[in-house]
Amino acid sequence: MDREILHITIPAFPIALARVIHSQLRGRPVAVAPLNSERALLQSVSSEAAAEGVHVGTPIYHARRSCPSLIVIAPDPHLMAKGSQALMDLSAEFTPMVEPGAGRVFLDVTASRRLFGPARDVAARLEKSIAGELGLEAMAGAGGNKLVSRVAADTMREPGVYDVFHGAERPFLAPFPVSVLPGVGESRQTLLFRDLNLKLVEEVASLSVPQLRLAVGPFAPLLHDRACGIDRSPVQPPRMSTEIVEEGLLEQEENDDAILLSELLRLVEGCGLRLRRLRKGARKLTLSVMYADGVSQQGKKVLPVPTSLDLPLLAAVEDLFFATCKRRQRVKGLRLSCDQVAEDAGQMDLFAAAPAEVSRKESDLQETLDLLREKHGRNAVRWGKGLAARREVTLASEAPAEWDPEQNKYMTVTKS
Repeated sequence: MDREILHITIPAFPIALARVIHSQLRGRPVAVAPLNSERALLQSVSSEAAAEGVHVGTPIYHARRSCPSLIVIAPDPHLMAKGSQALMDLSAEFTPMVEPGAGRVFLDVTASRRLFGPARDVAARLEKSIAGELGLEAMAGAGGNKLVSRVAADTMREPGVYDVFHGAERPFLAPFPVSVLPGVGESRQTLLFRDLNLKLVEEVASLSVPQLRLAVGPFAPLLHDRACGIDRSPVQPPRMSTEIVEEGLLEQEENDDAILLSELLRLVEGCGLRLRRLRKGARKLTLSVMYADGVSQQGKKVLPVPTSLDLPLLAAVEDLFFATCKRRQRVKGLRLSCDQVAEDAGQMDLFAAAPAEVSRKESDLQETLDLLREKHGRNAVRWGKGLAARREVTLASEAPAEWDPEQNKYMTVTKS
């Protein structure tokens, strides 16, 4: 049976998502790049900016010379994650064989053809769902394999479906440049194909495998298959992961350590509770700090033994935070990942040394807190570190202000 592979892509995905929220960006040249430096490289470019000569990988200062009206926005990983998940959920309504990507998905609809029809019909329905529920314009390519469907979708300039019939893969790919073939990067294209004057896919397909082997070595058989439109790679759904992730965006961008540590404690409590429900402990911690200018920093820490208790996790995460967050820029979001999940260390031997006694007390305390929160709600019992920053903010905002003649201004009065 011939495979039915569908490829859905949303051009300039981070910009398309930003335009859904900020309507003033629509129809204007927009690019995505970290805002910490004018030398930062553009990560995504809208079609309006591309028409002005702006390309991905160009420094911001150089792009502004080509397009003075260019609007540069910071990357938003949280919005990207939400958009990718929404695209994944809509695609999964038609088939469980969905391979996600950044603003694109592959669907294998071979087994669901009797239910939803051929791939081009599924593409039309999915495009309508994406436009109606997400407000995004998608391009769709349908074919017998991932390579053909991807190239078909990427060639479109307007929303629609490009259906490549079975048996027409080689003539379809023939007029395209060799750069559309997977594995033909910029270095290989420059060093080999330009020297051999192989610029189009049809020129590569016309050569035999022994002839190509002289140029690219062991890559020749695979390259020849791809040039002829043959791609045997399957659609691979995401694997089940044992990683436990908690993330949060601050209501207001902050650089106050007390407030940031309070947010970290909330993430630690969420990860710890999920670990304890699984009766597992985390061995590896990864902390991502997202700044207001779009820059992200990441730090990793490996624990000596797996743990799921709040206090040991918090101590490790605090050390990781101070080792990772060293910029003076305000923070807008934090993401905590617990990986290498394994059996928790659990209780030690009855006659163990003093540290084991402390661990047993912490375990009993944690179990009691979990029972109280399960019965009365998560906020029934809180660690003091999570309340300190909020208490200070509340007092400062609710305290009355009185005129101080010596300071010649209103001063906040706190009552003891």
